[in-house]
Amino acid sequence: TDYKRPHRMSPRLGVILLVTTWFCWGFSYPATGIMLDTVDVWAGRSIVMAVSGVMLLALAYVQGHEIAVPRAHCRDLVIAAVFNMTIFQVAMTVGIHLFSAGRTAVIVYTMPLWAAPLSFLVLGESVTWRRLVALTLGTAGLVILIASDIEKLDQAPLGALFMLAGAISWACGTIAQKRVDWGVPTTVLVGWQYVIGGLPIYIAAGAFVDYETVSFPTLWPLLSVIYNILIAFVFCYYAYYEVVRIFPVGIATVGTLATPIVGVFSGALVLGEKLAWPEYSALTLVVAGLGLPILWRSSRSRLR
Repeated sequence: TDYKRPHRMSPRLGVILLVTTWFCWGFSYPATGIMLDTVDVWAGRSIVMAVSGVMLLALAYVQGHEIAVPRAHCRDLVIAAVFNMTIFQVAMTVGIHLFSAGRTAVIVYTMPLWAAPLSFLVLGESVTWRRLVALTLGTAGLVILIASDIEKLDQAPLGALFMLAGAISWACGTIAQKRVDWGVPTTVLVGWQYVIGGLPIYIAAGAFVDYETVSFPTLWPLLSVIYNILIAFVFCYYAYYEVVRIFPVGIATVGTLATPIVGVFSGALVLGEKLAWPEYSALTLVVAGLGLPILWRSSRSRLR
């Protein structure tokens, strides 16, 4: 693959990766909840990030890729790592500590709201009415979910602010990643971002975790750790940034709105959480928002 020409990648591959990421990241909601029952939040995050980074770089090396990023892009890599990993993961970790890994984490998936204007200002991407309507519908679905748990925001407003900071940082990191023709595969980019951006988290884990009280996790928490490493961090981050290579930021980020919906319904399936009208309303709005561009393109194709 010519990594300097992302537009040559298959849009069909991008759609497959995007939809797969919805479900895999969505199921990481209950998996993270199970993991945090017995694994310290800082220790769990540092282990997952460190192992995922090594695995991605090892995978790139085994595939015969050069794992060194061109020197001209080293500064860009550090900037992307700070936004995508350091600020985002620290904000997420503190937010989860204050909020727990429940439905209030959907605040993070307001990210497309911040990415849309940034993509216009920094990348010069066009703003179409279809993208605006899709973003509005999807965001309305998330607002319903957040509003249904509004008492949690009152109980931990600082946690909400950290989640919001994570969303904005993720948007900035996506723009930082998109604006550069890296010349290396996504596995290398994400792997190094885990290594570089994870340094403050590894330090925090060493400073804050009382390892004398840490025990080896039982079966289900252990499986949840493995799921987070192999699926949520190794595969999903790779897939998401491949999608960012293929599509405009506006399309790639709007697609992430489906993830918390999958997370809510997977939580009902795995953890026995009850569903009511807010969940079904949010599902309807997000599906409508994601389906709008597809239906429009299909109708245009038939007219032609």
